[in-house]
Amino acid sequence: MSATVLLLAAALAAPASEALVVGLLADPVSLAPHRASDLVSAAVVLNVCETLVRPRVDGERFEPLLATSWATADGRTWTFTLRDGVSFHDGAPFDAETVVANIELLRRERAFPGRARRGGRLVVSIELDAPNAALLSTLSQPFFALQSPRALATPRPVGTGPFVFVDAVPGRVRLASHARYWGGRPRLDALEFRRFADEALLLRALLAAEVDVTQALGHDRVEALHDAPGIELDFRVGSNLAFLAPNHEKTPFGDRRVRQALALAIDRPALVEHVVGGHGAAARNPLPPGLWGYSTRTRELVRDLPQARRLLREAGFPDGFEAELLEPPVPRPYLPRPAELIRRLQADLAAAGVRTRRVTVRDWADYLGRASRGEFELAVFGWQADTSDPNDFLTALLDSESIPATNRARYRSPQMDALLLRARRRSPAAERIALYHEAQELFQRDMPWAPLFHVSGVTAHRSAVSGLLLGPAGLVRYEEAWKTP
Repeated sequence: MSATVLLLAAALAAPASEALVVGLLADPVSLAPHRASDLVSAAVVLNVCETLVRPRVDGERFEPLLATSWATADGRTWTFTLRDGVSFHDGAPFDAETVVANIELLRRERAFPGRARRGGRLVVSIELDAPNAALLSTLSQPFFALQSPRALATPRPVGTGPFVFVDAVPGRVRLASHARYWGGRPRLDALEFRRFADEALLLRALLAAEVDVTQALGHDRVEALHDAPGIELDFRVGSNLAFLAPNHEKTPFGDRRVRQALALAIDRPALVEHVVGGHGAAARNPLPPGLWGYSTRTRELVRDLPQARRLLREAGFPDGFEAELLEPPVPRPYLPRPAELIRRLQADLAAAGVRTRRVTVRDWADYLGRASRGEFELAVFGWQADTSDPNDFLTALLDSESIPATNRARYRSPQMDALLLRARRRSPAAERIALYHEAQELFQRDMPWAPLFHVSGVTAHRSAVSGLLLGPAGLVRYEEAWKTP
């Protein structure tokens, strides 16, 4: 009998009090670790595969994980000492060769700017194409988690983490406790991620104790839980951002005046009140305010319809224009109530002369696929910080080398690229902060996309659940969680 079958049998035999169910509203887009860049996929992979380092819960520094120590003299060549006695779930040993193979895959598939070399069985050096002061932040992101060398070509996660992947079907992903986990066996015997058709069904399942934990409920649903017996709510200031993105490769969005007009047409306080139930803040920068490097010197984005119409006239659209607006098919932590958001955006834009037609898609994977292929004119996206370092947020959304993977607006600016590159290569924090402030000022001049709001994250869980670990990016780790009857 295979190890996977044995693990599945153990999970199914586990007492109900030792199996924890996480409620979702979307399936993972990909469970291959290096492709798990959406929040649902990352939430699963995070508990199966591990990175070399990870941010501490406070988000300010990094702590050892699969690497026990690291050092660099110039920000370009980094040396990592690896944890001894660790094996992957399929029995493959974790060593320097494993790291080299993973980095090479990341170089091919995600354009990782460097190579890894073996310096000994448990010593590996990573030599970057250029100095990068934010390398630890990059390596701590879930899609840099390490996959077994025997499973690099498979679509399922095979890691070193506290839970082992069992199976996945539409609507459900099952994990089982890893009995030989190097950090100690988890107290839970099984972990299940279960997708529900809508928020109403998810809320009902949580109240009926069919779901133990969820981060997928919108704030209007959360309001109904404040006095619910047996339910606890954990609110955190969101390190996220929702934004309206024009496709710069589609006419007329290559014109900065048109993009500025879009930004000036939007009533952000109304979006915060009606879309996120007041649990959030209006956005003005391409960074959340909780990240260091956030600039308070940039101007607030206040609705100004006369100025928006004037900019459209100057751009050659005195009567406005028509455009398609891609509608997110399901809520996301940074995009609650997407239908209401789209309705309000349509009304705001129409008041400035931009008449939009809603385009719907069947699911989130289809939405991301269209976005990555550039099959849209206007679309709503969001981003959740994986670490507290601004580099990963700004590089993902604004660097031209991130097109089309995460810079889906297809914004190209040599000046922005140069600023972000210089910030990555500087070590003193003060110098990096100055450069990131300059980048945010350039952002407001170019307005590559229109920032909308930051959402306060909420984790709802049954009172019987304890030991949840929320990282700075809002993702939950379950290796220390348990349930009481």
